[in-house]
Amino acid sequence: MLALWVRSLQELKKLRTITGMALLLAISVIIDQFSLQLTPTLKVGFGFLVTGLSGMLYGPVCAGLMGGVGDIVRFIIKPTGTFFFGFTLNAILGGILYGLCFYKNNVTVWRCIISKTLANLIINILLNTLWLSILMGKGFYGLLIPRVTKNLIALPIEILLLWVILGPLAKYLKAHPSIIE
Repeated sequence: MLALWVRSLQELKKLRTITGMALLLAISVIIDQFSLQLTPTLKVGFGFLVTGLSGMLYGPVCAGLMGGVGDIVRFIIKPTGTFFFGFTLNAILGGILYGLCFYKNNVTVWRCIISKTLANLIINILLNTLWLSILMGKGFYGLLIPRVTKNLIALPIEILLLWVILGPLAKYLKAHPSIIE
């Protein structure tokens, strides 16, 4: 496990990694502009795909760093509400989670299920609800029910998207290693 973190940290020494992370960050910011805000506390977006891709390519350290920087950049470009570091922490944790699941591993349906389920349960449902409760001064449980419903409905679709997009991409990159090395 430690070797995984060290290898991911060493990715930051490569110019190709920094360039790739910058491109993925830009894509992430653009994709976020097309998110659908259902209510003030519910949003549907596809940024998790870019985070998953960065975790697959560069590991937990780089993906976590990119997630945190991306959250701050997205807030600077299009501020929605108050800046709150809890959401930045969530973005960092999401990158780390996808990096742990996908970096130097095959993208299997089980890895997609585990990573997206953990992301939805821990980050989207528990932590995001906690941060919104703190920010809005509303009860945690009052915010929880619609968030659980949205995340449970979206979960199979998000798992499928991860598998359909990252799986073939990982196979292609494995067959053509010069693209990322």
